[in-house]
Amino acid sequence: MFRSFIFFSFFCLFFSCSNGDLSNVCDVNSNSYIEELFFRITTKDKSFHCGYQIQQPREPICSLSYEQVHLPENWDLVKKEVEAQSSLGVSGPEALIQYSPNSVAAAIGVGYPAFQSALSAPNGKVYLLPYNSPYIISIDPNNRSYALSASVSGGVDFIGGTLGPNGKIYLSPHQNNDFFEFNTSDETMSTIGNITMGGAAYNGGVFAPNGKIYYVPSSESIIRYYDTNTKSLGSISNPVTGGIFANGVLTPEGKIYFIPHDATNIHILDTNTETVSEHPFNFGGSGNFISGIYATNGKIYLIPYNASNVYAVDTKDNDTVTNLGNLPTPVSGMFNGVVLSPNGKIYPIPYNYSNFISIDPRTDTYNVLMANPSSASYRGGAIGVRGEIYLSPHNADRFDLLDTKPNGSFCDPIRLSPYWNKF
Repeated sequence: MFRSFIFFSFFCLFFSCSNGDLSNVCDVNSNSYIEELFFRITTKDKSFHCGYQIQQPREPICSLSYEQVHLPENWDLVKKEVEAQSSLGVSGPEALIQYSPNSVAAAIGVGYPAFQSALSAPNGKVYLLPYNSPYIISIDPNNRSYALSASVSGGVDFIGGTLGPNGKIYLSPHQNNDFFEFNTSDETMSTIGNITMGGAAYNGGVFAPNGKIYYVPSSESIIRYYDTNTKSLGSISNPVTGGIFANGVLTPEGKIYFIPHDATNIHILDTNTETVSEHPFNFGGSGNFISGIYATNGKIYLIPYNASNVYAVDTKDNDTVTNLGNLPTPVSGMFNGVVLSPNGKIYPIPYNYSNFISIDPRTDTYNVLMANPSSASYRGGAIGVRGEIYLSPHNADRFDLLDTKPNGSFCDPIRLSPYWNKF
């Protein structure tokens, strides 16, 4: 705003001694021209003025709120910042750290499977979202401690959630007809709606630039949303077809790619028009894939569950599909969830796969890391303030993090961005 005022003051001084055509809004010497120019600058009007478009001064991406980062006009700044951090490299090899000596079963008072997915919040904490756990658990990355947060009924009421505006997490109903909102500022739960649905309704969701939370269809074919502007539930007219989707990936164009699990094809929701299209490539169904993530190179990486390989979908090249090749010693139920580190690498979260791995989107290559300490171990993870990944324990009876050793770090608007802070 101050820069805009200086700009206006300069124009006023430059033209103060001129006698222009006062009635012509496009005469640069007229008062009308100056007044119109000042109005467009102060209201951030981007339309054309006398054949020219006003270019507003742009704030650094890290000074914006996380609610603004996924707006399409900010993508070039997001990309620049993420790539700047990744260019700083790493301080050493990755390490798996058990950050609490307590077992998960002792912490929550019941046996596992405990959690499915994790999200970072504006208060600096990471939240583990329940599968069968009777509690949401908060993790404080500053001292790597955990605390019991809101209580829930358990029984796979929801799978995953989405960070929306104002630090609120919208839980995706799975075996429940209620839609829940978890306020991380005071750690309270509230019901925002109820719709009669079949079992296993939705898996996670995506916070879109239009302010809506879109839930990813599982057994439901209807794409439902919660509009955070109007505080109301709704649905779009186009259903999805073909089976279960496991995850949603947002692109800078405002499109959501639904990652097929039992479905064979990616379905693409354009949130600008709320229309659905289908990618022609057959990804095989049969639980082949479980997650997806967007990289700054414009590719979406599909993370395997039963498939033996990773696929990349190039959204900048007509959604061309590339097979990155087979992973070493594939098994069934390999991964569940995926996280982007400030070091620029992608980390699929191992479930039954015997090792952690990384994917480098700069070269589209794999690297096998340390061993996975158990089977059916984790489902999801979230980035902490120093770039460490807090793993969401499913059957792993321990609290673990993966230290990816980045020299750079994500500022809060990037760390909380709907592009990557999701399940």
